[in-house]
Amino acid sequence: MLKINVLKMNMFKTNTLSVLLQRCNIKYLLMPLFMVLFLSACNVDLFSGDSGTMLQRDANASSEFYLNRAEQAKNKTEKDTYQLLAARVLLTENKMQQAEALLASLQGLDKEQTLDRNLIQAQIFANKRANNQATSTLQAIPLTQLSNSQKARYYITQAKVASNQNNLTDAVKSLVQADQMITDTERKQQNINNLWQLLRSANATSLRTIAPESGDLALNGWLSLINTYNSNISQPENLRNAVQSWRSAYPNHSAAYLMPTEIQDALNYQHVALSNIALLLPTSGNAQLIGNTIKKGFDDARGTSAVQVTTYDTMITPINDIVAQAKASGAQAIVGPLIKNNVDTMLSSDISGLQVLALNATTNAQPIANVCYYGLSPEAEARSAADRIWNDNIRNPLVIVPQNDLGQRTAAAFNLRWQQLAATDATTQFYNSPNDILAALQSGLGNSQSEQRSETIAAITGANVQTSGYTRDDIQALYIVADSTDLLDIKNSINNSAYGRSLKLYASSRSNSPNNGPDYRLTMEGLKFSDIPFLSDTQSSQYAQVANATGGDYSLIRLYAMGSDSWLLINKFNELRQIPGYTINGLTGRLSAGNGCNIDREMTWFEYQGGLIRVLN
Repeated sequence: MLKINVLKMNMFKTNTLSVLLQRCNIKYLLMPLFMVLFLSACNVDLFSGDSGTMLQRDANASSEFYLNRAEQAKNKTEKDTYQLLAARVLLTENKMQQAEALLASLQGLDKEQTLDRNLIQAQIFANKRANNQATSTLQAIPLTQLSNSQKARYYITQAKVASNQNNLTDAVKSLVQADQMITDTERKQQNINNLWQLLRSANATSLRTIAPESGDLALNGWLSLINTYNSNISQPENLRNAVQSWRSAYPNHSAAYLMPTEIQDALNYQHVALSNIALLLPTSGNAQLIGNTIKKGFDDARGTSAVQVTTYDTMITPINDIVAQAKASGAQAIVGPLIKNNVDTMLSSDISGLQVLALNATTNAQPIANVCYYGLSPEAEARSAADRIWNDNIRNPLVIVPQNDLGQRTAAAFNLRWQQLAATDATTQFYNSPNDILAALQSGLGNSQSEQRSETIAAITGANVQTSGYTRDDIQALYIVADSTDLLDIKNSINNSAYGRSLKLYASSRSNSPNNGPDYRLTMEGLKFSDIPFLSDTQSSQYAQVANATGGDYSLIRLYAMGSDSWLLINKFNELRQIPGYTINGLTGRLSAGNGCNIDREMTWFEYQGGLIRVLN
């Protein structure tokens, strides 16, 4: 009892010292040293125990602390143990190179140390996506000889490997196993959040592939929770009751008392009803037609709402003045502006206290708490295309884009999304004219680009980079960005090639035109393309009215739909920003907030079949 009381007393002293040091900027520099001196002076060692026991516990101190203890170690075994603990913590501090170097320096380890060293090495392999090496290292570790803390690390590394390989089922199951081993609250919350992110990022089809074993209440509880969340996300006011019902069904589940942070945030959501909106558009000058078309869509969606809307012409009044006038008139939100340089100007002005839905994004756009970016950007369509192609089980696409700003932006956005999905780059080819397409195909279906990229990386980093380029047999599909005329030439080139007929073809909305006649549609047989959902229901009365007002011009129809969705987005601004996964079914797509609150659009997909256009989703 005396020993316990002494320990508690000294832990209290340690916590008191930590609180005092928090008031100093030098805390993080001096804390490791103070901890060593303080504990030594008190003749108490919170990290006492033999080598095996220490390694079986969680490592709760910083890498600096463990390295300092290693320097003061009385023998090799003690020194190696503290260095192993330091290497483990270095990984959590995102200092992988230091962890690798430290691990490589350790020689002559005993049995317990070798066991923990292999756990750390497996984690390093997994972080580097060396999945085969990580798996073989894990398989060599006797699971029965691990403590619960070590088993948790084992399963988390196993989940990382599965996630690297896009194996959702194994990744989720491994994190569920880790959850059952973790006792530390902070670590448990982090693991729960990671598990939740896996489930949230999966679509309904992928979730249905996860089959729990009979009696597996933990995994069943997680699948029930994600279904509860997804079913109620469009009506956040119902989410609280739905989650409470889930808690009643799974009272002993980890998430019942330690809910994922995202759900906690969603449950704290408060809806804010707007009464005064400033609409910033170019309603005169060269952009008058564009601005008025967007305004028409916005006004029609607004209907008979009592919300006050004031339109400001950005071609006449400077943006800074408009923002000041809007705030003075009591505006709670701004929709617009549309022109990029006006967006930059607005972001540099005083927009505090306003909810802002910018109708464009620029290279200078930064994530800001009260700003979202929306528009008919090629980036949003490219991300949607990458998702569609991935969900069609295509793993090796070739992206064919024009050698201009549109092509560069499309290729960059597609590749970024593809990296998130496949953990690898998408192959891209640029063209100046349709005549370049055969050469582009031949180049894209070979290894030259991969080799060139590897040589570039090697020149910059000095690393020995291995190529893994695609061959003609590897490429499964083409994603083509072109207008209808260029796409016709490209499609004919592909049809006449020796290998093109076996490829699946996808195209952007840029190719979809009301001027595409029967012969064009027959030539495009089998090609899939994306466009806004509004164009999938051409028999509706709303479409007829809009088509009549715009002369059937698809570009103007898309702008009208953009204006309509702007009204929906600004009135669901808080939901988009505060509730992860919240979506709005709009005329331009299924809308959701991506990174930095850039609005993503899940497009509708169409396919040419027998001279007709069929809606796929």
